[in-house]
Amino acid sequence: MISAWTKHLKTEEEKERFKSSVLGSKTVLLRLQELINEMKEDTERLELDTRIYDLPNWDYRNADTNGYKRCLRQISKLINLDQEGNK
Repeated sequence: MISAWTKHLKTEEEKERFKSSVLGSKTVLLRLQELINEMKEDTERLELDTRIYDLPNWDYRNADTNGYKRCLRQISKLINLDQEGNK
């Protein structure tokens, strides 16, 4: 679990209590990871369709897609509870 989850808390007791709460939600977070993976796959499938180039402003759509994928990657990193420290 990365430290971003508990950096808003002051005491070690608060941090441990919150950490236990998050770890108790691991099943939900694993399902969320599966949903995010599906979203990534859908986005990549659309991105590989050559018909995208027929659309006006396809370059802006591509930039938007890249930002969306970057966001999904950041959320995936955050909810990966098997990480340690500030990775």
